[in-house]
Amino acid sequence: MFSSLKDQFKKYWEKIKRSQIRPIRTHHHDVALLRRAHGRSLPKPKQILQVGKFLDEKERKLILVSLLVFFVGLIWIGSEFVVQHRVQMPVSGGRYVEAVVGTPQFINPIFSSTNDVDSDISRLVFSGLMRYDEKHRLVSDLSAKYDVSEDKKVYTFELRQDVFWHDGEPFTARDILFTFEAIQNQLVGSPLQVSFQGIDVSALDDYTVQFVLPEPFSPFLSSLTVGIIPEHLWFNVPPEQMRLNSFNLQPIGSGPFKFKKLTKNETGYIYDYELEIFEEYYRQVPFLKEFVFQFFSEYEGHGGAIDAFREKKVTSLNFVPSALRDRVERKYTQLHIMELPQYTALFFNESKQDLLEDKDIREALSYATDKQRVLKEVLRSEGYIINSPILPGFPGYDPELGKVNYSFEKANELLDKDWERVGAEEYRSARKEKLLKEWDENQAKILEEQAASTDGVVEVGAEEIGEVIAEEIAEEATSTPRELAEKEIDELLDGELQEAQLFYREDDDGNILELTITTVENEEYKKAAELIAGLWQNIGIKTVLEFVEPRDFSRKVLKDRDYDILLYGEIVGNDPDPFPYWHSSQVDYPGLNLGGYINRNVDALIEKARESTDDAEVIESYKKFQEILIAEVPAVFLYMPTYTYATTDEVFGIDVVRISHPSDRFADVVTWYMKTRGKWNF
Repeated sequence: MFSSLKDQFKKYWEKIKRSQIRPIRTHHHDVALLRRAHGRSLPKPKQILQVGKFLDEKERKLILVSLLVFFVGLIWIGSEFVVQHRVQMPVSGGRYVEAVVGTPQFINPIFSSTNDVDSDISRLVFSGLMRYDEKHRLVSDLSAKYDVSEDKKVYTFELRQDVFWHDGEPFTARDILFTFEAIQNQLVGSPLQVSFQGIDVSALDDYTVQFVLPEPFSPFLSSLTVGIIPEHLWFNVPPEQMRLNSFNLQPIGSGPFKFKKLTKNETGYIYDYELEIFEEYYRQVPFLKEFVFQFFSEYEGHGGAIDAFREKKVTSLNFVPSALRDRVERKYTQLHIMELPQYTALFFNESKQDLLEDKDIREALSYATDKQRVLKEVLRSEGYIINSPILPGFPGYDPELGKVNYSFEKANELLDKDWERVGAEEYRSARKEKLLKEWDENQAKILEEQAASTDGVVEVGAEEIGEVIAEEIAEEATSTPRELAEKEIDELLDGELQEAQLFYREDDDGNILELTITTVENEEYKKAAELIAGLWQNIGIKTVLEFVEPRDFSRKVLKDRDYDILLYGEIVGNDPDPFPYWHSSQVDYPGLNLGGYINRNVDALIEKARESTDDAEVIESYKKFQEILIAEVPAVFLYMPTYTYATTDEVFGIDVVRISHPSDRFADVVTWYMKTRGKWNF
């Protein structure tokens, strides 16, 4: 019986299992039937929206999260696809406005080398036989190719035949010939004249020119980056009148940008200078449509260049002084820091100041100049301390050669030999007494002259007598003329003497050791001069500072060499040749021998290095040249700065990192852009 029940249970269980499977098969049949009835396999949107009614809270959240993840992933995949396959390409357009402290004078490459503003604009308007590219490599520009003879004296250039001037006239070899003949003409007065003395330039045909040098000169190619001017416009201008011609401010060149217009104020000051794209430029045509220079008298202050940049009234700032970088840096600012082969030094003008003929004084000034402190406080350590005019990377450079450590003690020791120390109060009293004595002598002279002029009878009206009496009464009621003079002298001495200077130096004849530092009125040089003056005052030297506006500096200072000590920077460029700066033939303007230094042995070494094609011989000549300078101390070499250029984040394509001259920042200007357009890249 038990067995029978067991068998019945198994049969019943099998029946149950079969009944569970059957509904599933039946469901599939039902679904298929429904699909055939409705004629579609996917639900309608309305049906999808009803799904939520059949789901609980947990299921609805799960579906929402899944949908969110799905769409985020879809957006991410789409973004990646766009990033990888769509790029922003530069297109033509944009008005680039640069703020510049200074003013243009000669937008003419044969005159522009002494003014950074002129050099900047000339670089954009004119082209040279050679040029520096964005990697600071010397490459052909107006020349298609060139050949150098075995003796390194003959350079032959084949010119491009697709070059036109901005007025549409074709460029030929005659333009090259005219430019260099003008540079060599003494009546023209080009500062480049010395670089091309004795060089014969000839046009072999319309598109071939040849330079024949009297002696080999290895850096010659780098000097051919100078811009070429058009013969057809300048041919009839007398050489001595070239500086006066209107083409110096409204130039015609062959560069990537051409002159559009300039704007002056009522005093004649140029405050806006506009260039526009030259569509027929023979190399890559620039992307920027307009390049504008706006001129300012100073960096700081209301209406200064930095304010214009901060307020985005301009696109760039041509130079960022280290001391003002904090005012320039903003989230939208791009700072382009470039290596610049330039040195700043204190040049001693012995021909103007007899005191500087004393080597002990020059050495004392050298010891008393803390270069490390100057670099730190003036440039925020953004540069390199130097000890000679041969800079890092140039033949003959040795960082230890001529190194002088700051020593207050050694400086005082040198001066104590011939200059007695005088306390500050004692000097002030002596100075005041001297000035009062001069006043007394002058008053006595005036009284004598008045007495001589009143020998005859003079009729004086009652009204005039009353005025004289009134003046005398008022004067007696306050102070005597001598007391007033004494007060004025005290005020004069307050401004003349520095409280921090504890003592002065006096020679046996009672002469005070006094020197004047002259420099350009800009933030960097002004701060450096004030710091150096303070250091020199610590060793008893009365140091006077003279600041001259940049626009007047060449005319008022450099031309006449009117200074005791000049704090100034000389741009060496890519050519290490010290000839323009230290050869005795360059002591007169427009030469750049700023200290008037003359040494025939130095001349011979410089000439030997220029003519040599043997690298070892050049290095040896430059080392001996430095040794003589170091021994004679004609200058105190301070630092080699970097060059910082600022633009807004609207500008792209600037890749220059090393320059020879500030205008070299435009080496890749044809690739700068402000406008872009998307393009698919598969």
